[in-house]
Amino acid sequence: MALTPNVPYSFTSLTRDTILFDSPQQVADLSAPDLIEVSGLAASHRNPGYIWMEEDSGNANEIQLVSQEGKIVARYVIDGVKNRDWEDIAVGPGPEPGEVYIYLADIGDNRFWHHEKIIYRFPEPSLSGQTLPYKGHIAASEAIHLQLPDGAQNAEAILLDASAQELLLLTKGKQSFVYSASYLSTDSQPTMMTRLFSLPFKDVTSAAVSSNGNEILIRTYEQLFYYQRNAGETITESLKQAPCLLPVATEMQGEAVGWAADGSGYFTASEKLDSNPHGIFFCSRKKPQTTNLAYSYISPSTPSPKRAKSYRTGSLASN
Repeated sequence: MALTPNVPYSFTSLTRDTILFDSPQQVADLSAPDLIEVSGLAASHRNPGYIWMEEDSGNANEIQLVSQEGKIVARYVIDGVKNRDWEDIAVGPGPEPGEVYIYLADIGDNRFWHHEKIIYRFPEPSLSGQTLPYKGHIAASEAIHLQLPDGAQNAEAILLDASAQELLLLTKGKQSFVYSASYLSTDSQPTMMTRLFSLPFKDVTSAAVSSNGNEILIRTYEQLFYYQRNAGETITESLKQAPCLLPVATEMQGEAVGWAADGSGYFTASEKLDSNPHGIFFCSRKKPQTTNLAYSYISPSTPSPKRAKSYRTGSLASN
C-alpha cells in the first residue's frame, strides 16, 4: 500500500489553549461495577442532562444512561449483538432526516485479529414517561460493516461528519491513521474504507464532534486536541489544520471524551485501574460560542439552549 501522508504539523509544534475552557472539575464518581471499564461517552439529545456510556471487551452488550452525578438511570441491552470490543460511542445524524441516532463502535482489536469493524446504529431512545431506573432493549440495530484496506488495525475513536455524511475511524498506536467511509452504507458486505492520512498522536482513545458540527476533540490517555471547523470545511479538511491542546484531567487511563449537548463544555472519563478512584470530569467554556451553526444536525426534539440548562441540574426533561 502507498505511504500515508502526514498532516503538516507535529505534536511538538502545537500550542496550549488558555482562553477557551476552564480547568477540569470532577462532577461525579463512577462507582457502579458496570462502569469500571468505560471506553466511550456521548451526551444524550433525547434525554437532556444525561450521558450515554459503554464498556469495552469482556462486558455486557448494553449501554448505560448516566446522570452527571455518576448514577445509572437506564440500561439498554442491544439484542443480537456481541460486545467484541466496543471502544467509542457517538450521538448524531443518520439516514433519516431529523432523527437522532446512537453509533456504537465495535472497533477495538488489541491483537490485530479482525479485518472488519462494525458500527451499530439505532435511533436514540427516550426515557420520557418511564419509571427510573429503567431497563430496556434495542430490538433492532443496523450494522455498518467496514473493512480497512491495509488489514487489521486497533482503533478506539470515531467521528461523524453530518455535512459529508461520512464516518471517520482513528486508529490507536504510535500514530493515528484516519480512515473514511459513508455512514449511510448498511450492506451486508463490508464497505472498504479509504485511508486518508496520519495524525502525530500516540494512543488515540476517543474523539467527538460538537452538536453544531463546528468543534472537534481527539483525546489520548494524557492529552486532548481541539480543532475549530471553518465554514465550508469537511471534518477531514479540518483535521489537516493544526489543533491546540486543551485542559484535561489527570486520569489513570483516559478513555472517553464527549461534548455537552448545549456546547457549554466537554466531559471526560477513564477506566478504573486498581483501587484508584475514577469519575466524570467537566471543562466549562469560558465564553459563549460565537461560531455559526452551518453544520448543525440538532433535530426539533433536541433541547434548546434554554432547556439545556438541565445540564446543570441533571434533571430528566420530557421530549
